[in-house]
Amino acid sequence: KLFGWLPRKTRKASGQQGAPTLSSRGAMAEQGRHGDLDMPEVEYQGAEAIEADELDAQFTQGECVEVDFDEDDAPPSDDDGDDGEMKEEGTLEEDEVYGDNSGIDDAQARVEHTDSVLSVAFCPTDRRVLLTGSQDDSAVLWSIEEQSGGGLRCVERRRLTGHTDSVTQVAFSNDGKYAATGSYDGSVKIWAPDTGDLIHTLDGPSKEVEWIMWHPKGHAILAGSADTMAWMWWAPTGKLMQIFAGHAQSVTCGSWGLGGKLIVTGSEDRSVIVWNPRGGTPQQTIREVHESAIVSMCAHPEAPLVVTGSEDSTAKVIQIETGKVVANLPGHDQSVEACAFNNPGASGMSLLATASMDGKIIVWDGKTFDLRCQMQDHVEQGGIVRFKWLPAPNFGCWLCSCATDGSVRIFDALAGRCVHMLRGHTDTVVDVDLVLGDGGQLAVASASEDNSCRIFTVTLGATAAAAPAAAASTQAVAAGSFA
Repeated sequence: KLFGWLPRKTRKASGQQGAPTLSSRGAMAEQGRHGDLDMPEVEYQGAEAIEADELDAQFTQGECVEVDFDEDDAPPSDDDGDDGEMKEEGTLEEDEVYGDNSGIDDAQARVEHTDSVLSVAFCPTDRRVLLTGSQDDSAVLWSIEEQSGGGLRCVERRRLTGHTDSVTQVAFSNDGKYAATGSYDGSVKIWAPDTGDLIHTLDGPSKEVEWIMWHPKGHAILAGSADTMAWMWWAPTGKLMQIFAGHAQSVTCGSWGLGGKLIVTGSEDRSVIVWNPRGGTPQQTIREVHESAIVSMCAHPEAPLVVTGSEDSTAKVIQIETGKVVANLPGHDQSVEACAFNNPGASGMSLLATASMDGKIIVWDGKTFDLRCQMQDHVEQGGIVRFKWLPAPNFGCWLCSCATDGSVRIFDALAGRCVHMLRGHTDTVVDVDLVLGDGGQLAVASASEDNSCRIFTVTLGATAAAAPAAAASTQAVAAGSFA
């Protein structure tokens, strides 16, 4: 299959025609990754930036201006007239390439939808609560329970209905008070996680919602749409607080810069825009950052830096106060689908990882952006769709990936090695979330095109140093550890 992990209703195909390879980019690596700016650690003092706490207070007190908009234009139909599945002549099906892992299932529990499961999230304040979103146009809240004979089971608490197209995004607010679902029907819905009741439907986008992201400290929620705009609402009231218009094509990715003081968006038009969240005005517009569409983005947790990943197989580091590219990160052969800084903790090492459809995870120093290692366990098996860093402090240098080969893998990024492979899915795994419990008990939830979400549990030990001595295989969570 040609990019079989991208279903038509889930995401626009990431066409790789003409994407430069390492050989065609010649001596890019030899030219150096750094731009012409030094990158000391600086505290952001921008006069126009708004503090996260102030932003949160303004939303609470209703001091922002509510934006009115017309609803005359209905969201467009996703029916493009192509009901058949495209397959190139002479290509092999994925199972012929990757092999058949049927019968091997490391999962402790699983849940089913009637179509591909596209997104998954643990509640950050209660890891017994799980939310899934599916191409069957529904989301479901699940309770994770321990069985008397050992192992886990998932019980459906509430089916969240009302969307009329694929639910591609699910996310909990940082305090677990709200759950959000984003859909290709052009809407975002806010739910009460404890009851599953619908609180608000956040209308506005005239096309598909590509991504959603909660403010890291408050209840503002940001979404990017295929209608070329980003949208921000205040979830408790459902008010539209700001529209960010400036891109020429779909807003494919975004982030809260400087811990929530700024908003940064990336687009298929290859540009990055830095926004003032209060005024909705661009502070920096950086055009032609890449040769192809920007498909992934992450923000440094403190410094004024964002990283972009593109279909042109490169990643770049941008100083968002000056708008200059300060580091080029080569080494991938295909689209860079994910990038993220780790959670180092107070005394840990800052790392950045980029992951690509070429199957490689490349780890960079989070301050100098020098290459540290490459992890290639997915290479020639499948492309990496997403990854997530484990929490600080003990496992802040570990990450978990999911890929088109149907596997979920856990890596020690400092050692550059895979420490666990979690099997059981029979199709592409498109999303992953995780939660770390007492004693190093890691729970991983994975969403797949095989219509299932699986729960894996792994004993890592109390610290990363002790992890090799811990159980090397997946196992049931100890009694009471999910309580």
